Amino acid sequence: MQNVQTLYSKACFIRAFEQEIADAADHGLVPGLLHLCTGAELVEAAICTELSGPADQVCGSHRSHGLALAMGADPVKVAAEILGREDGLSGGRGGTQHLLASENGFLTSNGIVGGQVPIAAGAALSAKLGARGGIAVVFFGDGAANQGAVLETMNLAVALHLPLLFVLENNGLGQSTAASFSSGNVDLLTRAEGFALPVMRMDGFDANCCLDGARASVAQMRSSGGPMFIEASTARLSGHYHGENAAYLTLSAPAIDPLAALASLLPEQPRSEIAAAAARRAKEAVAAAILIPELQP
Repeated sequence: MQNVQTLYSKACFIRAFEQEIADAADHGLVPGLLHLCTGAELVEAAICTELSGPADQVCGSHRSHGLALAMGADPVKVAAEILGREDGLSGGRGGTQHLLASENGFLTSNGIVGGQVPIAAGAALSAKLGARGGIAVVFFGDGAANQGAVLETMNLAVALHLPLLFVLENNGLGQSTAASFSSGNVDLLTRAEGFALPVMRMDGFDANCCLDGARASVAQMRSSGGPMFIEASTARLSGHYHGENAAYLTLSAPAIDPLAALASLLPEQPRSEIAAAAARRAKEAVAAAILIPELQP
């Protein structure tokens, strides 16, 4: 139960943080488009709980606020970066899609679809050859699974026996296009098996499955020193970007909110206390970031 409570606390904070950031965007405070990870919090928080930065390094996509937070990046600095403030992770220059907190084990997020995957291979090679050790983990969506660089990196990870964990977050959508339309074979796990990668399916709607799968996969990688591939089913409960009229979600997205499913496993008192504390911390972090001076052109 303690592990479930810890996961709920982390996932709740990520959800609350993004809600505060979305509110700031509604008030015109966020430069550019804002991509939220609503629905993927359980998978990301569970896997990151098993990691220890900076020896372990994580790479993510344009939808990576939750990953940076799950790896322990300062929420005020994350918010400040998203808001384009001087005290952000990169001085406000990277913005929402390019977060950097390598000292916490979050190497980078990337606005190029699939672009983070070969970068993670570099981190894995560095971990293998360097004294620091550790593993690299890369999160990407089913929309990126058709990119050539992703497939090349899967092959390279096996050929070079790299400590690289591929985490495919499959919500069935690449932006607004269903995987069944864009992929000839929608069983994306079989692609990884074709490269002789050890594979695992993870139910991103089941907290215990996420926790057990994260623990087993990371432990196996640390023991073998080689790569692994997880296909995690997730939900995308908001549009491709915040504010989008995402009518297509009613046709393809699961009706279940993984966070709500996790909450149902907890007694009411700790559940409400954890949610209230997460909401308070998130509001304070974003409010503090808003007070930081904006980066001037």
